[in-house]
Amino acid sequence: MQDLVRKEVVTQLVQSIDALESLQGFAQLVPEVGSNLVYCLPNAVQKEEVAGLTGRIILVRGRPKACGDVDFGWAPFMGRVILAAHKMEASVRSAISLRFSSEIIAACQMQELEPVEFRWPRKQAPPSCLTLAALEAIGYVPKVLYDQGAQGLEALVVVFGENPMTIVERVRLICEGESTGECVGE
Repeated sequence: MQDLVRKEVVTQLVQSIDALESLQGFAQLVPEVGSNLVYCLPNAVQKEEVAGLTGRIILVRGRPKACGDVDFGWAPFMGRVILAAHKMEASVRSAISLRFSSEIIAACQMQELEPVEFRWPRKQAPPSCLTLAALEAIGYVPKVLYDQGAQGLEALVVVFGENPMTIVERVRLICEGESTGECVGE
């Protein structure tokens, strides 16, 4: 039974990554360090129960390209993020990292994705992961969480959802919001 669930998680991730690669406007959302889409098993508690790319989604000639395979235990950053979110809210099992820009946040607001900002107090040394600190500080899992980074930490937008297709739909909405002209900017 567990093998069937793991196979289904991988299948859904592969299909969702394919959908993201062909999604018009997604290239503008990929951060410098690349993006990763993750999906954890029900009741996951350790990184070996989180599937993601063994590499990242990067830009190749301006187009999103998944590098690596989908496998369990290979997404250390996003794996920790989704495990923390899943622990807070069991229905949340998938997440993706996107680049931060005010235009992306405006697109999220326009599409009613209710983005939540987290600002780390500048007087304190930042934690190794602002996203984990943000989840702990706000006490719930929003659809979209973002921070503007800190010294040594890239600004980031994280989209959460129940499954990878929910993530693809939310990313599609963000792309549509950016393409209206009200939110476009580089």
